[in-house]
Formats: sequence, structure tokens, C-alpha cells
Amino acid sequence: MKKIVYLIIILIGVSMHAQAQGAGRGQERVRPDQQRLNQQNRKPRAFKASEVAGLFFYDIDKVLKKLNLKNDKSKPLVVSLLKKYNTQIKEIEFSNADTFTNLNKIVNAEMKSIRAQGNNRVNNQRGLTREKAQEIIRPIRQKVRKNEKNLNNGLKDILTEKELKKWVKYQKAKKDKLKPKRPQRNNNQGQGQRGNRQRGGF
Repeated sequence: MKKIVYLIIILIGVSMHAQAQGAGRGQERVRPDQQRLNQQNRKPRAFKASEVAGLFFYDIDKVLKKLNLKNDKSKPLVVSLLKKYNTQIKEIEFSNADTFTNLNKIVNAEMKSIRAQGNNRVNNQRGLTREKAQEIIRPIRQKVRKNEKNLNNGLKDILTEKELKKWVKYQKAKKDKLKPKRPQRNNNQGQGQRGNRQRGGF
């Protein structure tokens, strides 16, 4: 398994090198002012492989406060389930530490290169690199989801209907924070493109 992971990482590095060469040739056709505008508008947060895999830990005290458990007997059971989940996620994080580090370096270097070049022609190559990264992360994410499912099933047997709704809402909010936000498109850029189409007749 590790050999396959390292092979895919090497392929990602090779594809990045080819991307940089192709983007360098096309960069001359990008206007400097347009290039600066693209750089300002496209500054996504750094890629973090562990977050893409869905790894995060629950603050047990915060969870208990959110749930506001009415049954005192439920508290130690909930704490036990959360501790078990956090331990399992920690083990996944530790066993894949090298993979996460390598992916972070490669993907973030690629993102930095794309922003510096300001060239839209490399978008396809970026998608290819992301696909390869997803191939590596997918089995890790599946392990995380399996542990998450076990946690949720355990809580269903303990919590009341009202408490369970609070839990689902809290868990969703935690997971939503891991999702990358799309960079906002600059209105001036869109207006300029529409103006060019009107003047050009298409």
C-alpha cells in the first residue's frame, strides 16, 4: 500500500513539473494587470490533506455543553464514545502522517505556482493533481467515516431525540468548517469580459 502511495505522489510531482513548463510558455500572453487581478482574486486557504480526509477531534466539554444532557447516566457513556472516537482518529492521523505531509507539500506548491503564474490554462492540470491526491486520501476517508458511523450509532442508543438533533447539527457544523470555500469572482473582471464580448460581437 505504501509503495502505491509513494508512486502516486511521484506522479503528482512529475505532472506539476510539466504544468510549470507549459504555464511558463503561456504566461507571456497574459496581460500584467490581468495577472495581478487573478492573483488577488484566487487565494484559497492552504491545502491540508488531513482535513480533506475528514480528520478532526471533538472537544468533549464543548459537546457536553451543546447537548445539555438531562440524564446524568448518559454523560459517562457519551464521554466514553467521544474519547474512543478521538483515539481512533489520532491513530489514523499518526499512521498517515508522512502521506499527509507529502501531499501538503506537493499540492500547496502547485497552488502557489498557479497563483504566481496567473494562467488559466493550467486548471486542467491542477484538477489532475487533485484527482491523484484524492485517490490517496479516499481509503483514509473511508476509515474515518466508518468510525464516525460507529460513533453516531452509539449516540443514537443513548441520546434523546432532542439531544440527537443537537448532536447532528453540531457535527455538521464541524464538518462544514473543513470544506474549502470558493474564491469570490471579481465583478470588474466579469464586466470587462462582457464588454469585450459586446465589442467583439461574440
